[in-house]
Amino acid sequence: MSNDTSRPGAEEKIIELRLPSKLGYERVAMDTASSLAKRMGFDNDRVESLKTAISEAVTNAIEHGNQQDAAMKVVVLLTARDDELIISVADQGRKQLDADCTTRNPHIEDAMVNADKGGWGIWLIRELMDEVEFTTAPSGGNQVRMVIHLEQGLVHLSTQRAWNYLFRVSWGLR
Repeated sequence: MSNDTSRPGAEEKIIELRLPSKLGYERVAMDTASSLAKRMGFDNDRVESLKTAISEAVTNAIEHGNQQDAAMKVVVLLTARDDELIISVADQGRKQLDADCTTRNPHIEDAMVNADKGGWGIWLIRELMDEVEFTTAPSGGNQVRMVIHLEQGLVHLSTQRAWNYLFRVSWGLR
């Protein structure tokens, strides 16, 4: 599907996925986004970062937003523009995200002491994508909007560097 955008001559391509809230379906979103990003010219590191961020966002929507109710859908909207890929992931859940969980930086020391190990997925999404915004979806659930630019303007952690960092910190190898 092609739409006119505000830029003269600009064209965007939109792909919409409606996924059941069952773990494993995040792979469909990852594979679709990966194929699209490669066609757009993203390098392999950026594609891997994109796949990780989408996996985290869709998994959060399945587990936390829709509470793994297969009748509820996770809607993934991929919008390809000349210089960026915009990804929207929305759940149909009724539990709104706590604003603190979308902005705080988790600490490995706290996670090792406390039973609550959450927050790392949102942290990874923020580190791997160029822009991230959490809002209420049209369905009333939660929505995360992520943008990754074709030309990386900011320094971001690569997926491998992010996982290496978490490993080193968790084992006290700073």
